This record gives sequence, C-alpha cells and structure tokens, in this order.
Amino acid sequence: MQSLLDEMGGHQFVRRTVNEFYQAIGKYLAPSDSSDHDKQSSRQAQFLSHALSAQPEPVYSARASFLARGLNPALFEALLEYLQARMEELGYCPDLSSKLLRTAGELYENCDEPLSLAC
Repeated sequence: MQSLLDEMGGHQFVRRTVNEFYQAIGKYLAPSDSSDHDKQSSRQAQFLSHALSAQPEPVYSARASFLARGLNPALFEALLEYLQARMEELGYCPDLSSKLLRTAGELYENCDEPLSLAC
C-alpha cells in the first residue's frame, strides 16, 4: 500500500510545493520576517514528508516533535491551505488532499508546543 507521500508525488513534490509557497508569500513579508526562510522551508518540507510517509516509527515520534518545534504555526497553517489548493488545482482527488491535511495537521497538533525558530 502506498503512503500519502507516494500518492501525492513524493519528497520532490513536497519540496517543490513548499518552495512555491515561499515564493508566493515572500513579497508580502518584511525583511526581518523573511530572514531565515530557507531554514523554515526546509523544516516544513521535512515535517510534511515525515508526517505523510509510511514509516515504522510511532505516529507521534521524537522526529516529528523535533521538526514541529521549528515551525512557525501561522506559516504552517497557511502552507497546508496552499498545499490543498495546489493539489486540487493539479487534479488530485479532494479526498486525498483532505486526508493529507488532516494527517499532517493532527501530527503537528499532537507534537510538543512549537517553538518558532524561524519565521
């Protein structure tokens, strides 16, 4: 059985979509807010790939908690909305995008309190 990550196109699709998101919002952020977007973008892509892969680890793993602590909550929520719209725009089944958002969102919510390391 394929993981959600495989169904949506794998790590490359996640990285590409996260990069598109940051290109789209970059022009709206103040220089002080966008000082470390590369780190935030990388961490968000890693978290999504982790959350959506079929791995033998427990769902609420230490790795997920570690990655979630570096995410800006508002940007992560906006990224999930962007990802859902982008998937539907590309013709993915709405059920798949909803399941993806639910899975990633629930994992994020169940991780330790996030600490914003980068905006």
